[in-house]
Formats: sequence, structure tokens, C-alpha cells
Amino acid sequence: MARKYPKFLWSNPTNTKSDGPFIIHTQRPRFIAKPHFTEQRYFHSISILEMWDDDLGPFDPEVNEAKAELFQWFEHSGRQMSIHPDDKIIWEISRLPFLKDNQVEFTVEQAREIVRILFPSKTKVIYPSSNSYGFKHLLERISGSLNKGNRKYCSNDTMKKAFELEGFKMQADGPNAFMNLSAKEVKAARALFRG
Repeated sequence: MARKYPKFLWSNPTNTKSDGPFIIHTQRPRFIAKPHFTEQRYFHSISILEMWDDDLGPFDPEVNEAKAELFQWFEHSGRQMSIHPDDKIIWEISRLPFLKDNQVEFTVEQAREIVRILFPSKTKVIYPSSNSYGFKHLLERISGSLNKGNRKYCSNDTMKKAFELEGFKMQADGPNAFMNLSAKEVKAARALFRG
């Protein structure tokens, strides 16, 4: 998909006065822009910082057309180039083909794939603020976010088995279980895929 949009470059320099990232449009109308994101990493607007074609302004129809194309580019291939950790998670999750099929429920293997992406760390202590039942709902929200609100069902038992097979410590609490998860990773996953 990157070949379809060869005129966009993602740049995240460390030696600039303002914080990146920046997106550079390399063909006419040539400009450098700063993307703006919501907390859930939705790309909602851009600010043009500099233009290199003197006969064009930031609100010219040609510029507006390039800006509209920029949004498509980001969702199709630009996010893959981002170094932001949340973009990496969103990119990997969005590439899982089974999330778009809400006619069948999550299998243990599918739940494991998401657990590997969202929770790569294991801590020494059990994370006490969320259990398997809460994570089952998280997987359902993830599928809904990629499937126009149509959620794929996940059972609590599927979720517990996925964590167990991924090598997490389990602490039973009735029908639910708590795991040794990283609080930072749980917070990031919840922020990205809120219901």
C-alpha cells in the first residue's frame, strides 16, 4: 500500500525545535505538516507548518486534496511507519483477519494473538485491578472498533485459557482470574480501545 502513496514521508526527528512527528508531502503541493491525534490515536487533523510552492496557500484546493489523501495514506500505510508505541499496537491488531468475522466467537488461539500484542510483559506480581472477565470485554470492543460496531463474542474461559497458555500466572477469583500484567500495558490497551 505504501507504493500507492509514494509522495508522503513520515519524519520523527529528534533535533527540531518543535516535537514531531511530521509528514512531508514531497510532490506538488509540497509541504510539511504536523498531524494531530486523539488519545485513542485517531488522526483527526493536520497543521501545515511550511509550504515550498510559492504560488499556493494552505487552503488552496490542491492542498486540501493532498490533505484528504494524507488521511487515507496514514490509515493504510503511514501508521506502520510511526514509531509511536500505540500506532504499532493498532497496526498489528488491525492486520488480524479474524477480527472482522463476528459470526463466530473468539478461539483461544485468536485471543492469544491479541494477548501477545497488547501484553508482551509479565510482572512479578498479580495485577489486581482487572480480571479475565474485563479482558474478555476488551477483546469484544477491539473487534467492534474494527468491524463498524459489530462485536465478536469472547468467553471468559477462552480469555483465561489464552492467558494461561501465554505463560501468565493466574490467581482465581470465583469464575474469573487475575494475571501478572503490566499496569502500563493495561492502561494503554484500555485507552486505545475504549467502549
